[in-house]
Amino acid sequence: MKVFWAFARQHFHATAMYRFDFWLRVSSIFILMYGTRWLWITLYTQRPGAFGVSLQQMVTYAVLSMAIQNLFFTGPPYYMAQQVRTGGIDVDLLKPLDFHFHMLARSTGEMLFRVLVMALPGMVVGYFLFDLQLPSTLRTGFLFMVALLLGYLVSFHLDFLLGSVALVTLEIHSIDWAFHATSRFFSGQYVPLWLFPGILGTLADVLPFRSIFFIPLSIYIGALRGSAVTQAIVFQTLWVVILLIASRWMWGRVQLRIVSQGG
Repeated sequence: MKVFWAFARQHFHATAMYRFDFWLRVSSIFILMYGTRWLWITLYTQRPGAFGVSLQQMVTYAVLSMAIQNLFFTGPPYYMAQQVRTGGIDVDLLKPLDFHFHMLARSTGEMLFRVLVMALPGMVVGYFLFDLQLPSTLRTGFLFMVALLLGYLVSFHLDFLLGSVALVTLEIHSIDWAFHATSRFFSGQYVPLWLFPGILGTLADVLPFRSIFFIPLSIYIGALRGSAVTQAIVFQTLWVVILLIASRWMWGRVQLRIVSQGG
């Protein structure tokens, strides 16, 4: 475990070095929070009561989704593809840590950096400027953090599976674009899943993507309560286990086929 946190701490500091990228991301968070807030205010003006929750709840959902979006999609696919192309994957495999957990350590370090310098400041700004409301109870806040952690683990393992594909295909830009477009759509980042019609709603309910944004955000605003919260967290936990097993299996298969272009 000490080795895990050593790699996490190392990548935390490595992420902090990219100041220009940091300021671009922070600026984009504030712009997106402002835009989504006014989008839902405008929609509620046209069709009040048509969206299943109050305007205050919907604005909180939208603003918070923008504030926390950088916690996910921390980049294992591109790192893994780059390491294969440059030959650096050989060094990674020699490190005193299982490669899967090495990637988890890197992503965790990056995620913790984003929590401290992007998500938390974004939430503070959202509270004072964009009508972001606090959770109704401490229990709700705690369950939100549990769901957010499980959502991060689901997101990481989906990205790890995508990165494992990169070890075979070497180039994944098109695959990555299609995957993350699908992920963001079905995760409920931009539109809550209870607004999805027919087959789209049914599909969104069974896919793992809703664990990433929809479940934590729905818990936060009180759209999920009581036994529904328990069922949602069980759903997330089940997908974490499934994706963990799938990641271990996939890594065991693809590492035997690694072809390094560099080195």
